[in-house]
Parts: sequence; C-alpha cells; structure tokens
Amino acid sequence: MSDAAPLSAHASAPHTARRDTEARNARRQRILDAAMACFARDGFHGTSMQKICKEAGMSPGALYRYFPSKESLIAAIVSGERTERLHVFDTVSQAPAILPAMLETIADILRDHSLPTARLGPEIMAEAIRNEPLRNAIEPVEQETRDMLRDMLRTATARGEIAPELDSEDVLVMLQIMGDGVVLHHQLHPEWNMPDRMRRLGVLIQRMLAPHPHQTKAQD
Repeated sequence: MSDAAPLSAHASAPHTARRDTEARNARRQRILDAAMACFARDGFHGTSMQKICKEAGMSPGALYRYFPSKESLIAAIVSGERTERLHVFDTVSQAPAILPAMLETIADILRDHSLPTARLGPEIMAEAIRNEPLRNAIEPVEQETRDMLRDMLRTATARGEIAPELDSEDVLVMLQIMGDGVVLHHQLHPEWNMPDRMRRLGVLIQRMLAPHPHQTKAQD
C-alpha cells in the first residue's frame, strides 16, 4: 500500500505535463488570434497590448508572459505560417509548370485567406520600414522564403520556363515586388478582383520570362 501512491503519482505526471502544454499552447494561440484580429481591424499603431488583452479575454500579466511586445507577436504570426509556406512551395515545385502553379496558388491564398499575412502583409511591411526590431524579427523568415523561391525559379529555368540568360536574382526580386503589390492592391482595390485576374497576369509574366523561340528550338 505504501508504494501505490508514488507509482500512481509518477504515472500521472506525463499526463499532467501534456495537459499543461496543451493549455499553454491554447492560450498562446488565443493571443495570436486576438492580435491578428486587432492588427487587421486597427493597424499596428492603432492596436495596443491592452486591446489585444481585451480581445483575447485575458489579463495583461498573462499576455506578457507569452509575448513581451507587439513586435514579438508579429514575429510569432509570421513564423507560425512556416509549415504552410513549406507545403505551398513543395506543391508548386512539383507542379508540371511552376509559374502557372505559383500564380494560381497566390490567387487561392488571396481568395481563401489561408495565410494571415495575406491580410496583414502590407501592415507588416509598412511598419518594418521604420521599426528595426520588427524588421530583424521577421528577416529570418523572409530569408527562408527568398531561398525557397530562388530554388523554385532555378527549377523553372532548368525546365525551360524561364530564359536562361535572365539574372535569377533580378527575376526573384521582380516576382517578390509583384507579389507584394498584388497583396497590397487586393486590399486597396477589391474591385480589381485580383484572384480572378491572376491567371491573365500570369500570361503576361510568362511572356516576359519565357525563352526566345530560337532558344526553345535549340533545346529541342
């Protein structure tokens, strides 16, 4: 009898630890959801930590235990999309034609809001211009995204979708600028119907990047 209690306590410890971890993760996600709602509604500067506390239904002390600043919240939101970003790049890389698949994926993201930064991207970029801590916090994610895009464009060039004489870094920068512009104008000009327009814009992009006919014949 004397040994039963310690054995029972040891057996329940992993379950208790798991429940505690799940509770912490749930509270953390509740804060992130509240922050995304506030940032989307009121902007970065219009959102205070107090507003996020109210939206999340928790005290400032509880929130600050997870996130000490708005910058840390944005960094967590961006980092939290990593798995989905990896899946998107993997799916596009395996498509028969990379450029059309990439543009169709952008249209799906705009249409379905599957990535929070599709809504918050312009707000994050505008703030990062003047907020060095925020810029430093999100730069590792930005660099990883650039690296994945670079690899994807190399694959597209090897497949004959992109003219080999084009500088790969120039193509990468151009597509990033265009992608950011699409996200911005999707919010600024909803009447432009960017998701449905992406296919037609894709035709223009493919024409810009495609090898010249004589290069295609030479490859054949």
